[in-house]
Amino acid sequence: MSPPPPLSVPISKGAVCFCLDEFSKGPGARARVQALRDAIAALAPAYAGLAEVFDQHLVQYVFASAGARQKILAHLKMYWFDDTPNTFFPATPVSKIYAEGLLKTLDLVLGNANETVTINSWWLLDQPEFKMLTLGDLEGDAVAGSVTLLILTPRPEHDTDEPFPPAILGEAAEAFVTSLQDGEITTERVRDLQ
Repeated sequence: MSPPPPLSVPISKGAVCFCLDEFSKGPGARARVQALRDAIAALAPAYAGLAEVFDQHLVQYVFASAGARQKILAHLKMYWFDDTPNTFFPATPVSKIYAEGLLKTLDLVLGNANETVTINSWWLLDQPEFKMLTLGDLEGDAVAGSVTLLILTPRPEHDTDEPFPPAILGEAAEAFVTSLQDGEITTERVRDLQ
């Protein structure tokens, strides 16, 4: 995840979402997904250490720079998964909800013994409560195409000293927002809202 984007941006593909998408593609994806799934499951029931598991089994696959990885790890620990005074959602068991939601996603990705499907994940802000939604189209007992993971949260009100990174990392993802503004229906590209 990343720092919350500007108020004009209702959706983000921060570091964890970007990494989930990228690490679920290409040769070796099944082994990577299985290793992440097993490492998260080993943390049950409290899921303490989730940020470190993401660093070891997810982020390092996408971000080769130790500096970038350390920055992502520190952010995840400070604002998302550790009980700190700076946490974005202090009254919410974020680690447990996040881990169990992601386990469901990973199980669907691994559900077909012959093929591993990819993940398409997004962080949706301005939601009433913290939820993880996992979506997949089934063909028989297996998922066809990809599995979509939506991380729904209220917009964090906590100010950070971190600058806003791009709402969408990478070149492959795209998002648009269609809404009523000043009596007119408008569609805006999220990359242009920043």
